[in-house]
Amino acid sequence: AGTLDDVLWATAFQIALMLKLRVVLLLPENGTITVKAGYPPDDTLAEADIAAARWAWEHNRAAGRGADTLPGAKRLYLPLRTGRTAIGVVGLDDDRQGPLLTPEQQRLLDALADQAAVAIERIQLAADVDRAKLAAEADRLRSALLTSISHDLKTPLAAIMGAAGTLREFAAALPETDRAELLSTVLDESERLNRFIANLLDMTKIESGAMEPNHALHFVGDSVGSALLRARKITGEHKTEIDIPADLPMLRLDPVLFEQALFNLLDNAAKYAPPGSTIRLQGWVDNGCVILQIMDEGPGIPPDDLERIFDTFYRVRKRDQVRAGTGLGLSISRGFIEAMGGTITAANRTDRAGAIFTIRMPVPADVPGMRRASTDDQSNGDPA
Repeated sequence: AGTLDDVLWATAFQIALMLKLRVVLLLPENGTITVKAGYPPDDTLAEADIAAARWAWEHNRAAGRGADTLPGAKRLYLPLRTGRTAIGVVGLDDDRQGPLLTPEQQRLLDALADQAAVAIERIQLAADVDRAKLAAEADRLRSALLTSISHDLKTPLAAIMGAAGTLREFAAALPETDRAELLSTVLDESERLNRFIANLLDMTKIESGAMEPNHALHFVGDSVGSALLRARKITGEHKTEIDIPADLPMLRLDPVLFEQALFNLLDNAAKYAPPGSTIRLQGWVDNGCVILQIMDEGPGIPPDDLERIFDTFYRVRKRDQVRAGTGLGLSISRGFIEAMGGTITAANRTDRAGAIFTIRMPVPADVPGMRRASTDDQSNGDPA
């Protein structure tokens, strides 16, 4: 299917070719009627022609040259009809005197105009559907954002205010251990707020196209270590297994963005895996790429949600209702990884319950001594 411009141009050309006339096509726009195509190309109309075209559109009847209404116009204007409605106007003229169309030509024009009107209406309806979908998605995002903000600001703020209020009123009477615990609550919840705001800022950069990674050669292990260090409080109730070879080749990446992408994946794993379960990180080289996987022992991802798990503000239904989070972390990870030339995918484990997130980063051609692991060593990204 062509675009609206394609259909309009083809219609004007076909009518001009078959009827040996000059043709213009006009469609309504912002409350008036505007030239959209012509053969030969022509987008200028005299005032009399504009008035005749508008009358033909508004009244769904012929106007202009040879018609009963506004016969002083240069062209004859006929409505493009679908059912009882005019969706546009076709204007015709030539240099001859007398009637423009014979009865046979009128029948041919009617057939061509009917086909064009149906095609134009179909394209316009499809555009309306697309706009409705975009509007619905925008509403969903706004609703998700408001819900996220109300929850993810209110919860830590309530904890901070409660702890601070208790310290203010009862600090002198509280044991040292209780005061330390309340101060720790203030600090932890403040860090949680800071992560939330940072996620919103990162997502704004990604969606505005303002993300500019600072590419340079770095060791993957350094970013993994930094991400694990940052995530210690989040993953503290889980066992962490690391299998990252020391001889992985260097990658051209932005270490800050890469660390944040890994941190978000660790945060996601810790949210959904039960306390005491294992979060595993493993890496290897395959077909010129460094592969990193983060696996958890949580409930996994429902099959219907796998395609949308990285969408902005998307959160898995049911299981997400009791967990704090914006639905931004995975989307940010994807945005950062793709900005650095890599890919990230989600899948469910086959050996047990749990999710697998796989990052694939290409090894630069100028990195010396790249070790390539055989695909027999790691089959299809399944955990070792």
